[in-house]
Amino acid sequence: MEGGPKEEAQGKQIFVEDDNAIEKEANVEQEKIAFLRWINKRLKNDRYLTKNYFKKFLPIQEEGDHFFEMLKDGILLSKLINDSVPGSVDERALNYPKTRPLNYFMMLENQNLVLNSAVAIGCRIMNIRPEDMVDGVKQAQLNVVWQVIRAGLMANINLKSYPGLKILLQEGETVAKLMAKTPEDLLIRWVNFHLRRVCDHKQIKTFYRDIQDGEVYTYLLTAIAPQDTDLLPLRETDLEDRMDMLLEYARELDVLNFVTPRDIIKGNIKLNTAFIAQIFNAFPSLEVEDQEDQLDDFDDMQYNDQTELFFEETREEKSFRHWLNSLNFTPYVSYLFEDLRDGHLLLQVFDVLKPGIVNKEEINVPPFKPLQHVYRSVENCNYCISLGAQLGFILVGIEGHNIYEGSKLLLSLLWQMMRYYTLSLMKYGESDKTLTENEVIAWCNKKLKEDSNKKGRATFKNFRDPTLTNSQAMLDLIDIIQPGSIGYDMVFSGKSDEDKLENARYCLTMARKIGATVFALPEDIVEGNHKMIALVFARLMKVGANL
Repeated sequence: MEGGPKEEAQGKQIFVEDDNAIEKEANVEQEKIAFLRWINKRLKNDRYLTKNYFKKFLPIQEEGDHFFEMLKDGILLSKLINDSVPGSVDERALNYPKTRPLNYFMMLENQNLVLNSAVAIGCRIMNIRPEDMVDGVKQAQLNVVWQVIRAGLMANINLKSYPGLKILLQEGETVAKLMAKTPEDLLIRWVNFHLRRVCDHKQIKTFYRDIQDGEVYTYLLTAIAPQDTDLLPLRETDLEDRMDMLLEYARELDVLNFVTPRDIIKGNIKLNTAFIAQIFNAFPSLEVEDQEDQLDDFDDMQYNDQTELFFEETREEKSFRHWLNSLNFTPYVSYLFEDLRDGHLLLQVFDVLKPGIVNKEEINVPPFKPLQHVYRSVENCNYCISLGAQLGFILVGIEGHNIYEGSKLLLSLLWQMMRYYTLSLMKYGESDKTLTENEVIAWCNKKLKEDSNKKGRATFKNFRDPTLTNSQAMLDLIDIIQPGSIGYDMVFSGKSDEDKLENARYCLTMARKIGATVFALPEDIVEGNHKMIALVFARLMKVGANL
């Protein structure tokens, strides 16, 4: 795999080592059962997984290691990614078994696609290789499955999807700060909001110890569905029996039991988080008057220097956010214009762009005292602008206070950082010289012209060339880098926008399959977004030139 999970291994490890081997093994088993039940339900209508004569994936058996075996070839995981974020993987690109099982190399290709696609939808994948997935390293497999499931569960836990979440604002807090909260933070606030409605003594801080006695679930279900539930479980002194009653209530509400009674009692954070997310998605219970009008307000709100920015995240902004999160820094970036305004995370990224460029003594590390917040944050942001200038960025009209205030000028800085990062990955030999976009164009065209296996390869003038919108040049380049990989019988003429979109989906999926970590979306290609197109070609060059 070209980049992504291995190359971008910055920040914290995703694995949490447990000193108690027995407890760790128990957690593996708990998560396995929960995840396979979720997969069995979500993918039960997929004909390939349930009816395939060669290899029947579903239903996954709970006994033994059947679950881990089914994950090895990447097919099940690719379909799970599409369930969480529809359209992420073009399934035409997958290697499928026909008359015999997939060989090791074909499974590696599928897992390349899985890991790069997971990174592209915002999953935090670190130190996990395609080989780990094919070899059945259980902890690696479980981490990827959880990240993909989480992406789907949390996709709509935001102010855009549920404007009623504004009711969770705390005194003195701005909506922008609320938008920057992770879905998990929002869920904790949501639970506490409903707890206050039905009891005056219960609040939570985590989905661990605070929920182990079942009281929180009892009060929560009573608050959101009083006609179908009651406080009867609290009379049960045996904890497992109490949890059984709670989960039966959940089943009656058509909420899939992501947890078992023991998961709650043990306080498994992942499984309890997933269960709470399911409850929220089924019963948000955030009634807001004139909900439709309020949603329209979110669409219409625009930014100016005196107000905050409320918007539906653009494709470009989502790509930047997913790229930043792929670097595995803390905190997780949920909302660019709030999470980056103190400049601290940006300075960490600059230190990755060119190690040693950041003088650690000049960094102001949050949290800041209230009276110092503006000054310290702007100071960090000014330092970012200075570092950008040292790297040759064009930052005319951008100042530190623009970043602090949430100006869209931030996007210009992020684009140049993302481009610098991508190009800095490609260096010949021991040279420290970073390639330029012109060198990428020259390399790609040289490959396209030199290929003698097929006539008519499509070259291009620059990344704004309108011929690139049909994806033909990218597809040809992929086929040159990995001969025979493109199924040209599945490529459309590209004359209509629909054909172009299908080609772009196939192209980006194939790029990820051969090892390129790309964050572009199909629409970026079709619409001729030269910034994202440039990064796709640069990533392909990195794979093709073994840089």
